[in-house]
Amino acid sequence: MIMADELYRPPTKRSRSSHSSQSRPGILSLPDEIIEHIYLFLPFKDRLNLRWGCTYLRDVYKSSAILQYQFTLSTTSYLDVPWRPPPSGSSINEDFTEENHKLNEESESSSSSIVTLRSPHTGKARQSIPSVSLAPWPKEPSLHIPHDKVISPADRNNLLSGREKRWETLDWAEKRTFKIQGREGVYELQEGIFLMCDDFNDAEDDKPSSIRLIPLPSMQDPDLEDPPLQTISHKVDFPISDLTMDPSQDLIVVSEYRPESHDTLHAPPTHRYHLLTLSTFKPHPLAKLPTLDFPPFSQAIMDTRQLLQVMGDTLVIQVSRFAPAWVLAGLGFGIGALGGLGHEEEMVAWNWKTGNVLARISLPENGWFSSFALLSPTTFLVTSTSNISPILPSETRSVGSVFPPVIQVYSFIPDPNNPINPVQPLYTDPMDDTTPRPVLLAQLQLPLFAPDVSIHAFDVRPDPAFPPPPADEVPTLGKRKPFTQDPSKGVMVFELKVVGNGEDNIPRRERKKSYEIFVLRETLVEFARQGEERLRQAYDNEGDLDGLGIRGVERNVPWSEWGEEKTRMMDAVMKRRSWVCSCSGYRFISLIPAIRSQGLDLDDPSTNMEDLEDETHELIPPPKKSDLMIFDFSPINLRKSNSITEEEQSMNFFDFVKTEYTVKIRSNPSIIPKRNIWKEDISTNLPFKEVRKDYGALANGVMCDDQRIIVIHTQARMNGDWSTISQEMSVLCM
Repeated sequence: MIMADELYRPPTKRSRSSHSSQSRPGILSLPDEIIEHIYLFLPFKDRLNLRWGCTYLRDVYKSSAILQYQFTLSTTSYLDVPWRPPPSGSSINEDFTEENHKLNEESESSSSSIVTLRSPHTGKARQSIPSVSLAPWPKEPSLHIPHDKVISPADRNNLLSGREKRWETLDWAEKRTFKIQGREGVYELQEGIFLMCDDFNDAEDDKPSSIRLIPLPSMQDPDLEDPPLQTISHKVDFPISDLTMDPSQDLIVVSEYRPESHDTLHAPPTHRYHLLTLSTFKPHPLAKLPTLDFPPFSQAIMDTRQLLQVMGDTLVIQVSRFAPAWVLAGLGFGIGALGGLGHEEEMVAWNWKTGNVLARISLPENGWFSSFALLSPTTFLVTSTSNISPILPSETRSVGSVFPPVIQVYSFIPDPNNPINPVQPLYTDPMDDTTPRPVLLAQLQLPLFAPDVSIHAFDVRPDPAFPPPPADEVPTLGKRKPFTQDPSKGVMVFELKVVGNGEDNIPRRERKKSYEIFVLRETLVEFARQGEERLRQAYDNEGDLDGLGIRGVERNVPWSEWGEEKTRMMDAVMKRRSWVCSCSGYRFISLIPAIRSQGLDLDDPSTNMEDLEDETHELIPPPKKSDLMIFDFSPINLRKSNSITEEEQSMNFFDFVKTEYTVKIRSNPSIIPKRNIWKEDISTNLPFKEVRKDYGALANGVMCDDQRIIVIHTQARMNGDWSTISQEMSVLCM
């Protein structure tokens, strides 16, 4: 195995017979190892410039495995995570390895809930549970080498560059299909582990209480002969409302539905969050407090929607409280009356290890739910369907021309002038003075809407990648994960749903539109970084900036100053996404109607592609023959592709015709006509690469991470409950 420090050591000494120090003056007289260290001290741009100095310098650069690996990391936006063996006495790693890397013989013999099979090729055992049918072993053993034998910088470089090359044409190396019973309900996809709660009931109050963890195949371990954990099901002693997980820290945060109060003097919290390990489901050893309580309900009868994210030590949770649908129906309102009835939204940030509250904020009343995404351990963005100005409070909050949607960027770095020691548990009053408040750094505007346009949703995806732990901590990514995505880079996807006005007597159903807005994470992180610089200046000036107090930190950014050049807005590719883990790094994946497998005649004018993508109103949309499409927003991949791609063609559905895959560079502007929705036509210019791949199988969902694509075929027959639903998931290993 390779230790952390070895990554930066010269691999071997090379022969200097052709570069004698006696025949070459200056830098060329130095040994190869010294030249290599000079390269390592230089920024990447300077390395490339030095490489062109002469043939000798170029040869040293090309022959260095470390330099080549670091170049691949930087151009693919990955970070190296060297694996270190756990020190003796490290409970978190011992639990992870002892309880998940070997099968429990006692459980196998005493419980019928464990299914154990052995590989016909290697004899290794694989564990599952009755509700999950893993892919069968292939007739021939896999030819791929396991991660624990891929340890050198050269091997890491080959592994990463090979994976990225397959992504360029969606040429997966392995395909494995497994089945899992139950509807999607509560699920997560993180770090190659798929989580799905047992959820076979239709009753809103009948919440799941079992969590199933399923390791997914990868190119290095397509048959799951040595997964990071075995397929397991764990039952908790409370109903589950929602959850999130960070396998890189062996952490799962589980939200308890309708918890009881710890004492009779205080109202029960809205939700209680249990900090557990994935490996044992015991309280996490790094968490000072085993649970964290969200502030209580302000009204007795309310439903909730939750969003949870973890980045390093930071846990941020947003809870939206609203009247349940049956209450709205009893009052004669539809679900669209949320804004008029004053639903509440609140966010709390904790350091989950210490239990300290980092910030608390009550969001302004919106026409629909807000959503958020962490940008760094101290900054986050919020999608708001009403700006913070309390103008025309009698107007419906969903009217886009009166309360336009905005993207708000906040920071909760502490104010050194006013240190606050938060009091826990948090109480109902969101205006208490015992909790730090995040500071609004920037408010990014969207294009202007036409009058009477209604905003029905404005959501952001995805979760951030997990940063590697500090060098002095032991990573729990394990030896199967030599590198991980950079959480400061990638693409953010905003989904905007609107209903246009009825000026042209257009039926309401035809006025519904869904848009996807793509923004580089770097753009948003930079707004946060600049805002925190202003905030620190204000704190240094005793809480004042430009004579405006702390409000001087805020910047209001019109769409024309950021959106036209730094975003790409398009009609939504998929009208409905039951599985929303569709973005990883710079890539965004969608299903599109299959062409060749349906025998469509593209020259026939009666072939209507709009019909193929028509939004279904069924609870679970039926599977259709589908192909795959990736949008890749990586600036590096675009620069590489621009030098070899054909001349750009217009963006339309007929580009994908007779070939197995097509690759197109989309650098021309996307034009959204104003119609009855926008005040003006919208032009956006963020370039991207579009890759379409023939798949042709039945599917109604798709997800992806950095190592795989998961194509989902949901089979459902509604017979009064959800017991007949099953998911067939085909894992395409990249």
